[in-house]
Amino acid sequence: MYSLAPQNASAAVAGSWYPSPASRGTWQIISTCISTLVICVWSAIHIYIPPNRRKPSVLEKARWLIVGLLAPDWLLFTAFSQLCQTWELSEHAGDYLLVGQLVAALTWQERLWRYVGAWVGRSEISIHSSTSTEDGRILCAEAEIDIDKTDADSVTIRSCVRKNTWTLTHGYYAVMGGFVLDSSPTPVFGTETRLVLAPWMIQFLMKHDTDLIPGILKGDIACQSKSGGLAKALLVVQLLYFAVSCTARLVQALPLSLLEVWTLAHALGAIFVYAIWWKKPLDIPKPTVIIGKRAHEFAAYFQVVGTPIVPRAMGLSNDSGTAEMDYLKIAFCAHAGDSEIAFDEQETFTMLPTQSVQVDAYTFTIRAGVASDPDNCDMFGKTHCPWHARERRPDGRITLGKTDILRWRLATRAAARIGGFRKPEGLIHYTKTGGLQTAEVLSSLREWIILLALITTYVLPHLLGWDAAFPTRIERALWRITSVAAVAFPVTFYGTISLTAFLLYETPSENMPHVLRILTGYTSTTLYFLSVILYILGNVYFLVESLRQLPYLPCSAFLLPNLSIYFPHFS
Repeated sequence: MYSLAPQNASAAVAGSWYPSPASRGTWQIISTCISTLVICVWSAIHIYIPPNRRKPSVLEKARWLIVGLLAPDWLLFTAFSQLCQTWELSEHAGDYLLVGQLVAALTWQERLWRYVGAWVGRSEISIHSSTSTEDGRILCAEAEIDIDKTDADSVTIRSCVRKNTWTLTHGYYAVMGGFVLDSSPTPVFGTETRLVLAPWMIQFLMKHDTDLIPGILKGDIACQSKSGGLAKALLVVQLLYFAVSCTARLVQALPLSLLEVWTLAHALGAIFVYAIWWKKPLDIPKPTVIIGKRAHEFAAYFQVVGTPIVPRAMGLSNDSGTAEMDYLKIAFCAHAGDSEIAFDEQETFTMLPTQSVQVDAYTFTIRAGVASDPDNCDMFGKTHCPWHARERRPDGRITLGKTDILRWRLATRAAARIGGFRKPEGLIHYTKTGGLQTAEVLSSLREWIILLALITTYVLPHLLGWDAAFPTRIERALWRITSVAAVAFPVTFYGTISLTAFLLYETPSENMPHVLRILTGYTSTTLYFLSVILYILGNVYFLVESLRQLPYLPCSAFLLPNLSIYFPHFS
């Protein structure tokens, strides 16, 4: 008969304490590192909001997981650039989105971000507003807001009074593609019926047509987010456990495995990303769709003045076309002249360069001597290629289709609302998607300094493997060389890019021969891609060498430090 009573009662001591094991095995090292990497890096990735009713792709997130493991600098750069965009949007919101009543006091996190944002180089950020023109349907499913029903007669509303406060969460929601315009009359790239409002578009609307930006509650966004502050805090605790464990080993003179060194660097980078994206929603399934006539008009307007962009290689490079506006001369003209052609909206016809066509109160003239951009044709495809992306006939004649004419007509109506065709300042583009694939270039020197400091801090832990036990001397030398190169890479890489940009775009043409300018461009492009390849190979080497070293670890590497045994964590 079996019994729960001890067979030898004298052997059991009442109230005795049995400590945890003071050693670990190889599998425990591997499982702890891999689980820390995959779980925390996977949870740190906040991808874009899909614009067309489809769920966020697991494959898309898996690709960014690979980027987070093999090129975490790029993930950190993307996170920081989005934070800067969010600060800039909040600054514009404070200027143009006015709150009509006293709002609640800011939380300590928002006060901290305001202080940091002002210190980075931006003015004091007033985090204000959101419109109150919509009902409670927002984000409960897929919000479709008919902005025309709120004020059908308004032309330009610069002082729209709002009830809700514009916060960092709203800014992140906008940056990740949370606001989209219904572009079904003039599909983007010929197939997409929704135009994702990029940050520059939202700033443009804040300034010129404030009422078009919908107002949503911060709580409605948070309800759709798949991760709240508590979940992120628990993951940070897991990362801190790993960092404390590694620190305790160093304090007690216990060696670290190279896999732990590599994981520690990624854990540090993940903490930076968590801190930057703390207010950013995670995996929101559907955006807020703005519908109505004004949405159609501005969707067409942005396609005329904006540059088409197709991100490649996870955003490392872009295929950039030419804006339709660059092929046109657009002028205000209330009445058609003798040299202008009037057309019916249903017609398709051809035009010669220098000929003009009257569209409402504007005349559109095809520029002479402007050749079509082959990149445009590749991006749009042959089936849905607009007139300016198609190859012209020998005499320069072009054919306008129904969609081209409708796009011009809708764009002129939007232009009439804001006082003409205004090409926004700075980097302007439109894409099929938003989110991680639309990272902007940092504009402030102080922003670049902060980013380089973060990236350099991330790679510093690799130097902890300087005196580790390696299978061969060659592998020790390779690790040291790769570690030093990784530490020096951020400053040298971005410094080279800045110098090249200065030589190509800031140096007067008379001071730099044309041949030298071309040679500089090709050389910089070659060095750019070569540096990226070597950087990725270096990270692959870190991973391979970390796994190869495991069978050669000294016995002391399997001893556990005293502190980390009792630190709360997930295993």
